[in-house]
Parts: sequence; structure tokens; C-alpha cells
Amino acid sequence: MKIKLIIIAAVTVFLFSGIAIAAVKFVSGDVTIVDVKANTFTIKTSGGDIICEVSPKAEIKSGKESKTLADVKIGDRVIGRYEVEDGKRICFGLYIIKTAEK
Repeated sequence: MKIKLIIIAAVTVFLFSGIAIAAVKFVSGDVTIVDVKANTFTIKTSGGDIICEVSPKAEIKSGKESKTLADVKIGDRVIGRYEVEDGKRICFGLYIIKTAEK
């Protein structure tokens, strides 16, 4: 009985303490803008353009090779993982599926 009360109390505190669990979202499409200075990129999707800010901890990969935002080019086909924080999409994973044709 005591354990049930502790669990109920812990869940109640968690639910009403203002702690938010960020939902991971995925996006895929073609890169249309890369702004290294602003640390952002834009992906054109079937639903419209998505602007993402790159997290300092983001992993950017092409195959098994690690990349930086400067390596991402307009026209690259990508899949990104992001969370929305304070109304901004913060990307913490970007995978280059296909590099742009030159």
C-alpha cells in the first residue's frame, strides 16, 4: 500500500511539475537553404518548407562519415530528427541520403 502511494505521488508530481517531454519529430526532403553563420538549414517537403536550427550536439552523417553543416549542400536529400523548443525546430540528427548533382 505504501509503495502504491509513493508511485502515485511521484507520477502526480511529474505530471503537474511543468516538466515537458519533447516529442522527437522526423522530416525528409531536399535542402534548399544552408546558412552556416545562422546555424540553420531549410528542407523542402511535400507539406512546405521546414527551417531547422542545428543543435551544438547534432550528428550530421553521410553514410558512416561524420559531416558538419558546412558540408550540407543545396539539393542534398536528407532526413532530419528534431524537437520543437520555444517555437524553434532544433535539429539533433541529420542524415544525407543523396548528395546534390553537380
